[in-house]
Amino acid sequence: MNQLLDVLSIVLYSVATIFFVLRFSNKANTRKPAFLFVGLALVTHGIDLLVVTFEQHRFPALNFVQAFCSLMFVTIFFMLVLRRKLMEASAAFVLPLAVLSIVLQLIYPAPATRMEPVLKAGWIYIHIPLMILSVACLTISFITAIMYLLQERQLKLKRPSFWDRLPSLETSEQLSYKSLWIGFFLLTLGMVTGMIWSKYLRGHYWSWDYKEIWSLVTWALYAVLLNGRMLSAWRGRKAAYLAIVGFVLILFTFAGVSLVFKVYHSF
Repeated sequence: MNQLLDVLSIVLYSVATIFFVLRFSNKANTRKPAFLFVGLALVTHGIDLLVVTFEQHRFPALNFVQAFCSLMFVTIFFMLVLRRKLMEASAAFVLPLAVLSIVLQLIYPAPATRMEPVLKAGWIYIHIPLMILSVACLTISFITAIMYLLQERQLKLKRPSFWDRLPSLETSEQLSYKSLWIGFFLLTLGMVTGMIWSKYLRGHYWSWDYKEIWSLVTWALYAVLLNGRMLSAWRGRKAAYLAIVGFVLILFTFAGVSLVFKVYHSF
């Protein structure tokens, strides 16, 4: 059943991507079918994740591929909830990533029975979802920061372009700030629950594991960025650049640390 849902999600996301590309390039009025297919894809993708959750009694994040797949689902869902124009402007980039995550899940399925010891504690149902939700929000902050820089450059050039279909500078900055705040709050909760989980599982709150160290570095950068924005000192281009740097760090923490260093986390 999971494979059938995976294939169906891939088809629906792919069709939605085509419609969004046509919409963004202004070649056809495909807005309604684009949102229809991305909605159907989300429903199918969500059912797929729920099936894994209930069948295997765990959150669908046993390895990096599953976590990536869950992350793309949450990111696309948040983008639809926040603002539809954001979805229209970034669908050509985001939806193919969703397709890639599901394809990787088909190629590298997570084992149904084996589970890393670190994933056996009950805190898995709190810590991992919080971390994935935080990365999804910070991904949106990154995307809107990129849009801000593109829109600002286009306005300076004073030349008509398809970039005009991006959200306005004010909208991009507001969305970036809002998603940054939510992402930072969830990241903080995720780290706190991770410390509680570590205490429950290993007897101490902090292990100085590379994953933990880089999570702390990333958290500190976002804390500095938010403090700067609250003081109205860092806005516009400077805030956008820092949001991008923060996302690079969160991406490295989420996916790269386990490839470079030996950590006790499963990914």
